Amino acid sequence: MNITLLGNCQTLALTWYLQELNSHLNVVWIQFEKAEHLKNVMLKDYCKGKFISIISDINKGIERLKCSDYIIYQPMQEKTSPSYNYKQLKKYAKKAKLISISSMFNPANPKFMNGMIERAKEFNIDIPAHKIIERHGSNIKINDPTKPRHPNTFYFLELIREICIITGWDYYSNEQYNQYLKEAFPFG
Repeated sequence: MNITLLGNCQTLALTWYLQELNSHLNVVWIQFEKAEHLKNVMLKDYCKGKFISIISDINKGIERLKCSDYIIYQPMQEKTSPSYNYKQLKKYAKKAKLISISSMFNPANPKFMNGMIERAKEFNIDIPAHKIIERHGSNIKINDPTKPRHPNTFYFLELIREICIITGWDYYSNEQYNQYLKEAFPFG
């Protein structure tokens, strides 16, 4: 089963968590046009030696989207991604199930929280970050206040849980869940 992710550094980390669900899942992150600087930083600093399959070529990315069964994405505007914005994504993903997720910002900042709520409504997000935050409260943290887009491992695990509910995939065992919390990949 081909699963493709599009978005910021959160979706890059999410790619690793998804591939850990089941070895039969073919999970890939597509680097959008303006993310070249992110890719280099993310691979060096965020991946921490974990293998994550990345497509950086636009034509290969489009071909991947066309053969994807699921596409998990953060909605992007045309100015951010001329090739992978939502309008283009719908053209490529004729057979894929699209699952939209929020870009998560530091929930301790009311301005960021309100922004997440507004964007979730505007883009009709399938799995809004603010709902996960509301459900789990202080368990969702940003460990480095200078990086407000880097949620802790607990957030990723709960985001994966929501994806599993939508898709019907099996979630991690308790042992895996506890191991991932302990590893704290990638942002603590």
